[in-house]
Amino acid sequence: MSFSCSSLCSSFGSFNNWDVTPLTCTQVSANTTPNTPSGQSSVGCAVNFTAPVDFCQVTLNVKTSGTAETYMEVWLPTGDAGWNGRTMSTDNGGLNGCVHYVDMTYLLGMGFATIGDNAGHNGSAFDGSWLLNNNEAIVDWAYRARHASVDVGKQVVKKAYNKNIDYSYYIGCSTGGAQGMQSAQRYPDDFDGIISGATAADVNNLQSWNSRFYQITGLPGSDSFLTLDQWILVQKYILEQCEPLDGVYDGIIEDPTICNFDVSKVPVCDASAPIDSSSCLHSTQVETVKRVFSALNQDGKLLYPPLLYGAQVDAFRLGQLSGSIQGIARDWFSRAVHNVSDYPYSQIGPSDYALANSLDDLHGKPSAFDPDLSEFKKAGKKLLMYHGLADPLVSGYTSQRYYQKVAKTMSLEPKEIDDFFRLFRISGMAHCSVGGVSGAGAWMFGQNKFASPGSNNIVKNLMDWVEKGSAPDRLLGTKFRYDVVSLGIEFERAHCRYPYRTTYIGGGADATKPDSWKCVFIDDWQKCEGVTCNSDGSF
Repeated sequence: MSFSCSSLCSSFGSFNNWDVTPLTCTQVSANTTPNTPSGQSSVGCAVNFTAPVDFCQVTLNVKTSGTAETYMEVWLPTGDAGWNGRTMSTDNGGLNGCVHYVDMTYLLGMGFATIGDNAGHNGSAFDGSWLLNNNEAIVDWAYRARHASVDVGKQVVKKAYNKNIDYSYYIGCSTGGAQGMQSAQRYPDDFDGIISGATAADVNNLQSWNSRFYQITGLPGSDSFLTLDQWILVQKYILEQCEPLDGVYDGIIEDPTICNFDVSKVPVCDASAPIDSSSCLHSTQVETVKRVFSALNQDGKLLYPPLLYGAQVDAFRLGQLSGSIQGIARDWFSRAVHNVSDYPYSQIGPSDYALANSLDDLHGKPSAFDPDLSEFKKAGKKLLMYHGLADPLVSGYTSQRYYQKVAKTMSLEPKEIDDFFRLFRISGMAHCSVGGVSGAGAWMFGQNKFASPGSNNIVKNLMDWVEKGSAPDRLLGTKFRYDVVSLGIEFERAHCRYPYRTTYIGGGADATKPDSWKCVFIDDWQKCEGVTCNSDGSF
């Protein structure tokens, strides 16, 4: 280390483009727990974590407008292993205003100078109380706090080490995935490479989709409501119809986008059966299943694609189908869209969907769904996107649809898109890294600390692409038994980049081995199936 951490704050001087207040510069020893400010710990952002290496913890406030500011941290490796010459910026999940301490710890251990921020507010993932009368904070959450923290963070790194940064990267999932897309669309020079997972982009339509589930299922005990056991029953028949398509009976639907599930195959209850029978469905419940797996359309325009088959059990467990509105959707429509503390969410409908979209510019375009990546491509930057095909919170169709929109808007073929943007669809993976019923696939590939034990690491994949020109054609994922590393590897699978489909080679090959699967080009990858495009065939 060539600098004194304790005196670093006093040596910063001014920062280009930003009004910055350095707060603390603290040397942290490996295997100890860094301090977190009260504003972060009081809302549940701070978790139990220990430093993997010695580092200098720098905390700062950055003014993002006349009335708004973001809190940020920069962690500078100072131990024997030292700094790898690169920065890695981290994300925020859901509506949260949390520095992503867990992933900063993970990436610090890989030698990165890591950067994180609170998106312009302090708050947990499902708490939208801060949205009310606070549009400047919404803009910060959408994109501005990220750009500010990246710019200031890079200046901190340069001032500390007195040398230029070799490469700058970003990693995020869910809302963090959308924040990464914002960077690619707005500020292509911020990062050399971006990892965007399960991107919760198109946020207005996403929350319209989320709010609709409550109206579809009704309250527990109503004629339309399905219990958890009934959704598990539906899962049985989904697997019976969808698994034969990939030829391997392992509880994983390799590509649910090609499955045409027929709910009429589920046993129908007779009139005397209780509404919560676990062995059959009533006709009203059959209609609920059909609607849950349908797209959200308005006036011939696709607002949001459907939930994928196989994701419904975890969607129930995570609140989507449990008979109440998801907290993010409730707060988004109440506080961000209508600017009231409690909007009657049972009434959310088409006029509310339209109002939300009309406010997108005011809110800083949190939709983050602009398919024109021309400047990003021109700058030579790289985007690695992944999405679980069993995601219960953000439809796995969304990232596929974005890829199709990029191709259409930029008039590019897949081999041309491959130069700057690669999408990997992960079979049997739920949201970001969540396990559960729908997380039966090989979902560990280093996308966050919890997924770091896998054999492959997407961070290294991105670095090889950016720095060596070696782009990944397949993304190797690992599945540990019961997702417990100490129990050993259950199987591994190499997930193909879109528009290729991961396909079993057959012939009795061991399906637990990556080499038993090949990548087959999807000839009709641009075909509109009615769930990724508008009624007129446009995307």
